[in-house]
This record gives sequence, structure tokens and C-alpha cells, in this order.
Amino acid sequence: MRKTKQVVLLVLLILFGGTGFLVATQPAIFAPDVTQADLYGEWVEQDVAPYAADQFEIRSDGIYTNGSRATTEYQFDGDQLKYTIGTETYLYRVEDAKTLERIEPAHYTSFFAKDNRS
Repeated sequence: MRKTKQVVLLVLLILFGGTGFLVATQPAIFAPDVTQADLYGEWVEQDVAPYAADQFEIRSDGIYTNGSRATTEYQFDGDQLKYTIGTETYLYRVEDAKTLERIEPAHYTSFFAKDNRS
């Protein structure tokens, strides 16, 4: 009886450890499926004063800021969105179809939510 408990605990430990390892090293496996078209729309920085919030719009023909197209080139691999404006590179990790986490520029981590009107 005691041996059976030990074997069951060992198997559970291996399963949970393996799952934890996958989550830590392969987050894309568990990421929701987000298409490039899901990103189209206006994105607004969260948890800052409205007058200070960054915002940008993703369209099929580029990235827009302040109503003007800032760049026509951007990359999206299903997990990350990346584009460059001037000498500044912007990198976002996709949380889901309604949330992006800005990774770069790295002055602070911020989250962006898709504007409901988009």
C-alpha cells in the first residue's frame, strides 16, 4: 500500500514538473490562437492617466499613430508584434486578442487593450 502511494506521488510529481517546464520554456503552446486580423484596430495603454496613454492603430497597410501612418512594415508571428518607427523598435507580446504587453522599448512594462469601438 505504501509503495503504491509513493509511485502515484512520483508519477504526479513528474507530470506536474513536466507541465511546469513546458509552460516556462514553451509559452506559445499554451497561448491563444490570435490571427493578424484579430490585431486590427486601435490599442490604448492601460493603467495610466488618459491624457498620458500611448495609443496606436494596426491596419492591414501599417501602424498608425496620431491618425497618420507611421510605418508600413510590421511583423507578427502569432505570439509577438514587432515594428520600427524611426530608430525606435516596438515589441509586444500577445496576451490574447484584446491584450498586448509592451516589451520594448523597455523603459517600463505596459499593457495595451483593444479599444472596444474597433
